[in-house]
Amino acid sequence: MKRSILGLMYLIQGMRHVGIDVDARLANMGIQADALDPSSIIPDEIEWDILQQISQDISPEQGLFIGQHYALAGYGPFLMLLVTSDTLHRALLNGVQFQQLTHLFGSLQLKIETDLIYLFYQPIDLSMHLGQLRAQCEISGTYKFLQDIFKMMGLDVPKIQIELPFQRPKDLSLLAAYQDYYGQDVKFGCVQAAFILENTQILNTKIPSADILTYRIYEEKCLQDIQHLEKSAAVKLTIVEYVQDYLEMQNGVIPTMAETAYALSIPERTLRHQLQQMQTSYKEIREKLIKQKAIKFIENSSYSIEQVAEMLGYSEPAAFNHAFKRWFGLSPRQYHRNH
Repeated sequence: MKRSILGLMYLIQGMRHVGIDVDARLANMGIQADALDPSSIIPDEIEWDILQQISQDISPEQGLFIGQHYALAGYGPFLMLLVTSDTLHRALLNGVQFQQLTHLFGSLQLKIETDLIYLFYQPIDLSMHLGQLRAQCEISGTYKFLQDIFKMMGLDVPKIQIELPFQRPKDLSLLAAYQDYYGQDVKFGCVQAAFILENTQILNTKIPSADILTYRIYEEKCLQDIQHLEKSAAVKLTIVEYVQDYLEMQNGVIPTMAETAYALSIPERTLRHQLQQMQTSYKEIREKLIKQKAIKFIENSSYSIEQVAEMLGYSEPAAFNHAFKRWFGLSPRQYHRNH
């Protein structure tokens, strides 16, 4: 399954904010956080491997603080769909339907009873250290997201009671941090996380920013994005596809073979051998990717040749010009004029 890179970007951003030297950990894998392309979609396997490397020695409880730095920025069509929905009920339904477009690894479910609205969150795997950390981040981030989206819609933020699938902290200062963030009535030791709203009447609340025409445009875009993600759902990732997707995540930065192997937690020679078995090499994959990106960037007339060269990792435009002419028989400017 592929997913938006936003979840990874928010996690990195949150780690930075709480003082974790995540950039040094990313550097070992050839990743510069600021070069990550926010429009990228990446396989779960790649995101999980990156998280394994950057989450070492970080307690799951740190996720409470990391998630508080998740932001609405970057959600694009999904965010616009929510704020142009006609009612709060419709917005919640859309949030659940299109949750694959968010930062979540876990899953959301909406349940409405006579007096209560439950938004349940089911973590992906609490038996692992990384699963616990990810769940802590996602629950904290979702709580912030709910509050931010109410404000963005121009609505008062209702009281939201929180239930957590984690044990009550024995450390009193940590317990106080949970209570300060989630409220004094936060519950621990629950089967799954829940965000509970007490007044079902708010479901009928009209959203001030509702707009049916804009809503339909973004609904169609979100449906297309979901279909695009689901095409990859049943396909097992080959080592070649893994390397292709890994190298494609960033603008202006392409990890080395050693750095890619580090992310996979395998020796470089093993990666080389696995690629040879697939009748290819790291060098071939890298050059093919650079060619594809070069064509894409040049056909997008908003970029200058100098900008394209920089985004592809060339220190000098002349070196990029030379490589491009070798590949396609034309200079970048000649190619642009002809296309």
